[in-house]
Amino acid sequence: MKKLLLLFLLSAMPAGVFAQEEPAVVRVRRPFTPQHELRLTAGAYPLLPSMSDWEGCAAGIFHDRTHRGPVYTSGTWSLSYDYRFKKWFDLGLTLSYYGEYSRSYSNRDSSPVGRNRAHALTVMPAVRFTWVNTGWVRMYSTLGLGATLSGGRFDHNSEPFRDGFIAFQLTPVGIAVGRSLFGFAELGLGAQGVFMMGIGYKFKPQNMRTR
Repeated sequence: MKKLLLLFLLSAMPAGVFAQEEPAVVRVRRPFTPQHELRLTAGAYPLLPSMSDWEGCAAGIFHDRTHRGPVYTSGTWSLSYDYRFKKWFDLGLTLSYYGEYSRSYSNRDSSPVGRNRAHALTVMPAVRFTWVNTGWVRMYSTLGLGATLSGGRFDHNSEPFRDGFIAFQLTPVGIAVGRSLFGFAELGLGAQGVFMMGIGYKFKPQNMRTR
C-alpha cells in the first residue's frame, strides 16, 4: 500500500522538477576578416566609341573607292582585383579590353581590299558597396572611373591611329552566388557594358588563413 501511494505521488509531481536545465545557447558573432577577390567578367554593349566613331580618328581614309562590311566585336573582357576592407566596402582595379573588326570592299567589284580593326584598353579603379550579404548570396553596387586608350587601323592604305578618353562604369545592381568560388551577374552602364556576368574567387590574406 505504501509503495502504491509513493508511486502515485511521484506521478503527480510536475515533470519540470526532474527535468535538467538546458544550457543557454550563446551566439558568437565572428569578426570580419579582410579578403582578396579576383574576377573575370564578360560584358555586352559597352559605352565606348563604335567603329564608325573610331574611323574619324584615322587620317586620310575618307575616299569613295571602298565600303565597309559587317562589324564584329569581341565584347568586353575584364580582369579585376578587389580588396575587401569591410563587410560592406571593397576597393579595386579593373583592366578591360574591347575590339571591333571588319573588312573593306571595293566599290567597283566588291572585292576585299583591306581589314579594319579598332581596340580599346581601359584601366579603372572602382569601389563596391555591399548592401545584402548572406552565407551564399551577396548583392552590391559598383562605381568606377578611369581612362581608355584606343588604337587601330582602317583599310590597307591608312595610317594607324591612337586616342584616349575618360571612362566610367556605374553598376546599380550586382548579385554574386557562392562562397570562395562564385558566379555573378550585373546590370550597369559604362566601359564594361550593360549586361555583365562572370566568375570570381575570394580568399583571405596569407597571414589570416589560420585564424
